[in-house]
Amino acid sequence: MSTSAAAPHILVVDDEEMIIDLLGDYFSGLGYGVSVAASAEEAIEKLNNGNTFNLILTDVNLPGRSGLELLKIVAETKDDLPVILLTGLKTLDTAVSALKSGASDYITKPFDLITVRKIVEKVLYKRTKSLKKDKVYENLQHLKAHFQFTTSEMNPGILAKELSMFLQKMHFGTEDEIRQFELAFTETFINAVEHGNLELSSKSKESSILEITEFEEEKERRLNDPAFAERQIAVSFECNPELFCLTVKDDGPGFDWKRFTNQAHRISGASLDPHGRGFMIIRHLIDEVHFNPAGNVITLIKNRMTNSEGQPG
Repeated sequence: MSTSAAAPHILVVDDEEMIIDLLGDYFSGLGYGVSVAASAEEAIEKLNNGNTFNLILTDVNLPGRSGLELLKIVAETKDDLPVILLTGLKTLDTAVSALKSGASDYITKPFDLITVRKIVEKVLYKRTKSLKKDKVYENLQHLKAHFQFTTSEMNPGILAKELSMFLQKMHFGTEDEIRQFELAFTETFINAVEHGNLELSSKSKESSILEITEFEEEKERRLNDPAFAERQIAVSFECNPELFCLTVKDDGPGFDWKRFTNQAHRISGASLDPHGRGFMIIRHLIDEVHFNPAGNVITLIKNRMTNSEGQPG
């Protein structure tokens, strides 16, 4: 591998000086940028100091925080940064389990450098492909999608996550904002399922444990009743880097939405109790909320340039 400004930069984390020297010298000789740390704490400090790494190669057993704890922190804060674990045979089962927690691969000690190189290059290749795929979405200028579900097929959480993923890849907002939009989408879909097609009252969910249990039992019964389960939910989603529009139509009887919206097409702060946290979340996150006359179609509109209170940002 030739040396270049774009050469991958690896962070090697191990408390054994021999391992650090061996891997550092080897990958430096291949043209990689290499930084080293003797503990998870030192590695975290380097990550937080503005250093840019393409991959972390860390031992599982470290003084203080373990390599697995380091993996967890990286997964929560830099989820696009791959981590390869170095492990002895005694901790092999732990390393294999860690793959389910986000590790990209593992290498057993003792190792030969050719094997290490192959695994590192494989992981970096996958990361490069993933980043190039994300670049496609960064250049996306307009997206329009339409979904049609029966009540029993609809999974609010999964669909909300998929739609918010498009916003994330288009850099529509911060990570925290994207999570909030996902929550607003989820609540909107839940309302279409539970209070729309299944015609369940939201009051039951905010009462005693007994009533909540009865609510869930009645929900399950109606999901197995074709009269409710085969009703349709239509979802239309349109977005560009500056604005998104989500429209959800259910086959329920609708409701008197005029009591809950103002002239600016925003959810009013008054009398929200019967409709629970769904309306509360939408009220604080979405610029405009429109309903059809029957009250069984809702459209959410969000402009990227407005803040949580609907004012220009």
